[in-house]
Amino acid sequence: MRIRHLICAWLLLATRIGFAQPAEQLVEVFPSGAINWSRGYLVAKGTFLPEHSTSPKGLNPEQSIAQAQRQAVHNALRTLEEVRLDAGLRVSELMAADQRIGARVREMAGAARVIEVQPLADGAVRVAVQMELRGGFAQLVLPAEIKQVESIKQMNASAAENPPKAQVSPRPVAPAEGQSGLIVDARGIGAKPAMVPMLIDENGKQVYGPAFISREYAVQHGVCEYGRSMDKPAQRERVAPNPLIVKGLRTLHDRSCDIVISNADADRLRDASANLGFLKQCRVIIILD
Repeated sequence: MRIRHLICAWLLLATRIGFAQPAEQLVEVFPSGAINWSRGYLVAKGTFLPEHSTSPKGLNPEQSIAQAQRQAVHNALRTLEEVRLDAGLRVSELMAADQRIGARVREMAGAARVIEVQPLADGAVRVAVQMELRGGFAQLVLPAEIKQVESIKQMNASAAENPPKAQVSPRPVAPAEGQSGLIVDARGIGAKPAMVPMLIDENGKQVYGPAFISREYAVQHGVCEYGRSMDKPAQRERVAPNPLIVKGLRTLHDRSCDIVISNADADRLRDASANLGFLKQCRVIIILD
C-alpha cells in the first residue's frame, strides 16, 4: 500500500531531486549523499535503471521503486558513517568499536523516510530518503559526558511528573534580560561541523562542550546549529533576541571542529550566571564558510 501511495505521488512531484538548500544553510555533500548541518538531517538518493534488472520480464513500478529505495538506504548509511561526532571521531569509527551501536545505526538507516520519488526516462526511477540526526540517533551516539542537568529538567516539571511515551524536551526559552544565546563567527579559519563541537579559550580551557550541556536539549535540538550567514543574528530563533557574538580565532591543531575564542570573549561568557542557562539549553549557533 505504501508503494502504491508513492506511485500516486509521482504526479505531485515536479522538482528534480537534489541537495540544493538555502544559501544560509550549511550543507556538506559527499558522493553518497548530503548532511544538512543547519537542520540536523541527511539526504541520500538511489536510482534504479531498467537495464540493471535481472528479471527477463523487467520490473513493475512498485518493484522499481523498491530497488531504488534500497540503493538510497545504502547511500544513507554510507553518508551517516561520514558524520563527525566530534573532532576526533566519526560515526563509522564508533560503529566499528561498538557492535551494538553499529547494528542500531544500520537499523535506523534502514528506516530512513522516503521524501521524494521521481520517474526518469525509459522506466528508470530515483528515490530520495531523509534521516534525522537529532532525536533517537543523537541519543544513541552522543557521548556519555553529556548528561541530564537537573535545573533544566525542572523547567518542565509537569512533564516530569507525567512523562509521555515519547519524551520531547521543551524548546529553549530565552531569559527575560541579558544575553539570550551565543553566535560564534568561525568563518575563515577552516573549521568543520560536528555533532559535538567545543569552544576553547586561548589558555586551553573549555568554554562550551559536553560539561556545559543538558542532554535532553542536545538530543532534541542539537548541541548547536550551524549556518553560513551572519545576517540579522538577533532574529535567529535559536538565540534571539539578544545573542552574544564572538569571533573564532582558529581551530585546535588536528581538531578542526574545536574552535578557539579570545580570553576576553570567554570571560564575557563566564561573567553572567545566566549565560550558563542558555549554554545548557544549547542556544548556540556557529557560522562557518
